[in-house]
Amino acid sequence: MDWDGLTPVRGQGLVLRDWTDADIPTMVTLFNTDEMDRWTPLPQPFDTDVATDYVRQAREAREGGTLALAITHDGGAPMGEVLLFPTETATGCEFAFAVGQEHRGQGLAARAVLALFPVAVSAGYQMSRLVIATGNTASQRSAVAAGFSLAPSPLQRRERKGYVLQMATWTRTLER
Repeated sequence: MDWDGLTPVRGQGLVLRDWTDADIPTMVTLFNTDEMDRWTPLPQPFDTDVATDYVRQAREAREGGTLALAITHDGGAPMGEVLLFPTETATGCEFAFAVGQEHRGQGLAARAVLALFPVAVSAGYQMSRLVIATGNTASQRSAVAAGFSLAPSPLQRRERKGYVLQMATWTRTLER
């Protein structure tokens, strides 16, 4: 997937843009928390070196079809991140998100995912999913707000960073 020239993405009152080196201090503040450690695969501690590498990896991931974008109100200071990436099927994609603690309660995750729906549809995706830990009620609320439904598939057990998580799949059809 060629995402060149795509960003910034505007919609839902947000501007989703590429991460820049100038975002590194803010990324450390957003992502270096116990909650991010528990619910996301982001490395911890999420320090300046990790953030620098993350920005580089986000740029490189585009070649594999992954978008990792900063969630902003106006293209300025990041409040979190939204990702869009392909799944194992040609017509399926997955979204993921992480919102900094001080920015929660604004519907940012759901709005960011909804803002990326037209991008996913234009890329030919027809089905989307979120994979959320069963104990992560904030992310589950975001899934519902974005129109996702809990899929009847079995839970997936994931072990990462010393945590054992039961992951549920949420799905939503993408329409043109």
